[in-house]
Amino acid sequence: MQYVKRMLAWLTWPVLLFGFGGAIVVAGSQGASVVVMLMILIAAVLFCFVMERLIPWQRDWNRNQGDAGRDILHAMVSLTLNRASLWLLPLFAALAIGGGIWPQHWPYLFQVLLAVLILDTGMAMAHHASHRLLWLWRFHAVHHSPRRLYGFNGLMKHPVHQSVEATAGVLPLLLLGIPLNVAIILPFLASIALLCQHTNADIRTGIFRYLFANAEIHRFHHRRHGDGDINFGLFTTLYDHLVGTFHYQPGKAPRTSEELGLRQQEDYPVSYLAQLREPFRRNKQKPVS
Repeated sequence: MQYVKRMLAWLTWPVLLFGFGGAIVVAGSQGASVVVMLMILIAAVLFCFVMERLIPWQRDWNRNQGDAGRDILHAMVSLTLNRASLWLLPLFAALAIGGGIWPQHWPYLFQVLLAVLILDTGMAMAHHASHRLLWLWRFHAVHHSPRRLYGFNGLMKHPVHQSVEATAGVLPLLLLGIPLNVAIILPFLASIALLCQHTNADIRTGIFRYLFANAEIHRFHHRRHGDGDINFGLFTTLYDHLVGTFHYQPGKAPRTSEELGLRQQEDYPVSYLAQLREPFRRNKQKPVS
C-alpha cells in the first residue's frame, strides 16, 4: 500500500498539469467547444479531490469546515470572470489592435506556451503588487483567509482582485492580438494550475518544483507565521527567480491550520457575502500573511 501511495504522490501532479492540461490544449487545437473543455476541467477537479483523500497532505483539511459552500460560490464567480476577460477578443480583433504582432504562423502548442508565459508574468506581477499595495491587499486578503488548503482554495478570490489579476495577465495578450483559439483555453489552464497549487494531495515533483509553481512551493505562500510575500507565480516560478521571491525549504511547508490564515485578523469573516464586503468595511494596515 505504501508503494502505491508513493507512486500516486509522484503521478498526481503530472497527470493534473500535463494530462488534463494537455487534453485541454488538444481540445483547443481541434476547435472543440467550451463545453468539452469544461468537462475536462470538471474531471480534473474530481481527480484532484480523489487524490486528496488517497494521499492527503493534511487529512483534517479534507473535512468540510463550514466553508465548502462558500468556496464553491467563489469558484463559480472566479471562473465566470476568467471567461468574461475573453469577451473583449472580438472587439480587439475588429479594431485590428495587435494585428500582425502575434506569431500566428507558429505551431499551436508553441503559441499556447507563449501565451501561458505572458499570462503567468502579468498575473505574478499583479499578485506581487497585492502584497505591497494596501488597497490591493484588502481584496487579496480574502484568498489568504482560509485555515485549510485544498483544491477549491485557488479559486477563492474577491471579484475585484480577480479582475485586477485577469487584466494584468490578459491585457498584454489582447494587445498582441492573440487569436481566439489560443485565448479560449487559458482560463481552463489557469484553473488547472490553481488546482496544482492548492491541492491537499501530498504530491512529489522533485526538481520540477524549482520551475513549476505547484503545491510544494505555493504552500509557503500561505504560511501565516513567517513571510508569505514569496512564490507569486501561477504556472511557473520564473518570475520569482527573477525578482528574488522564490522560496523552498524541505520539510518546512505548513501542515496545520494554525500555520495558515491572516495574522492579527482572527475575526476575518467566513461567509461569502461578508467576505465581499470586508475590503470596503475595514481600513487596516496589511497584516503579515
